[in-house]
Amino acid sequence: MNLRRINLNLMPVLRELLRTRNVTRASERLGLTQSATSAALGRLRVLLQDDLLVMAGRRMQLTEAAQRLVAPLEEALAALEHVVAAPTFDPSKLERRFVIATADYVSFLLAGAVVHRIARDAPRCSVQFIDIPASYLARMRMGEIDLLLAPDLGISRQPGVRAMPLVRDRMVCIAARGHPGIGKSLDRRTYLHLPHATFRVSDGNAASFEQTMLHRQHVQQNNVVFVPNFMLLPQIVAQTECIALVHRKLAERFTAMAAIRLLEPPLRVPDIEIAAFWTASQDRDPVHRWLRGILKDAALS
Repeated sequence: MNLRRINLNLMPVLRELLRTRNVTRASERLGLTQSATSAALGRLRVLLQDDLLVMAGRRMQLTEAAQRLVAPLEEALAALEHVVAAPTFDPSKLERRFVIATADYVSFLLAGAVVHRIARDAPRCSVQFIDIPASYLARMRMGEIDLLLAPDLGISRQPGVRAMPLVRDRMVCIAARGHPGIGKSLDRRTYLHLPHATFRVSDGNAASFEQTMLHRQHVQQNNVVFVPNFMLLPQIVAQTECIALVHRKLAERFTAMAAIRLLEPPLRVPDIEIAAFWTASQDRDPVHRWLRGILKDAALS
């Protein structure tokens, strides 16, 4: 297809339509009238020989061809914007809300330093920490999530995803102080017999680091409590005979707040590395680079 015969002004419209899946919302984000956006959608359908957006019940959804366009279009327009954009920016004049998807444990470790830095350097900006949704990859590609902070359980192998290591930690077992079933140490038989409290995401079927690790070792433990937040585990353990496998940095901070003790797990538990993930379309954005630098500094502090 000859680019000289294509109206490239349609490409930003296509990006917003793919992101929002809604003509009205795309119009608002583009600063166009709804009729102008509808007309652009019509021209795009002719150009690409596909409906792009179709009604499914009361909502519109992307066709299969449109879904395949999301990542390459985001990357292409981001590269073009990088070519014409100013090489630097002033954080103090930036007005933007950053969205970071992660587990509560990571927010607990990093949020304070991140919020402090943004408030100091970019007072007109805000940051929102959200739980990791099942559709995290699609929402990252649509620009709804700026950064995903999680263990790399295959995320970096997804097309168009970039990654940066942040925090390395060990997993330890926690139990109530004076637990009647545990002596000075914890053997494998006792570990598997005792009731476990464990983290499990509430949105979707994604496996946690613990579930993945146990599955690989063909180990089945006695899970009796499932919670969507790591921060609940020390509180549950302190008040019951449950034990739990948690990140050492979290456990050490909670020893001063809950009656728990740390034990070495009698299993082969690899270290866990939390990484930051973003899309290729964000890779060269100076604002996004600045945000990633803040996360890196927070992880090192």
